[in-house]
Amino acid sequence: MREAAAEQRRKAAEQRAAAAEQRRLAAEDRRLAAEQERAEQERLTAFFDHAGIKAALWPAFMQLVRSASGKAVTCGGQSPAHGNGLLLYSRPRPGAAFQLAGVVCPDPSALARWPTDLTILVPGRAWLLRIEKAAQSPLKVAVLNPVTRLCTYERVGPGPRR
Repeated sequence: MREAAAEQRRKAAEQRAAAAEQRRLAAEDRRLAAEQERAEQERLTAFFDHAGIKAALWPAFMQLVRSASGKAVTCGGQSPAHGNGLLLYSRPRPGAAFQLAGVVCPDPSALARWPTDLTILVPGRAWLLRIEKAAQSPLKVAVLNPVTRLCTYERVGPGPRR
C-alpha cells in the first residue's frame, strides 16, 4: 500500500510539474505575441498618422481583413507608388507565395492610374467618401470598420454613385 501511495504521489507531482510547464510555455507565447504586436504597432506609427487610424484599433481592423478574405494576410510597408497606403499581401492557398492584394488608405490623389484589380481597404465611411470624390476610374473598395466590425464592399468610380 505504501508503494502504491508513493507511486500515486509521484504521478500527481509529475502532472503538477507538466501543468506548470504548460502554463509557463503559454505565458511565454503570450509575452512573445504581445512583443511582436508592439513592434508591429511601432513599425506602423507613420502609417497610422497618415491614415488617421488609432493604433489600438489596428488589430481589430486586421482581424476583419483576415476574416473577410479567408486567406493568410500580411502587411508590407507604406508605398509612395500607392499613395503612401499600406500594402497588404495575401496567400491564395497554403504553400503559395504572398501576392499584393490590396492597399489600406491610399492618398486619394494617387487614384489617377489605380490598377482595377487592386482593392482599396478603408476603416470607415469617411475614408470611402474621400475615395469616391477622387475616383477617376472604377475602383473596388472594402470598408472594414474596426469599431462596429462591419464589412461592406463598394464599387466606386466617376459619375453616378452606387
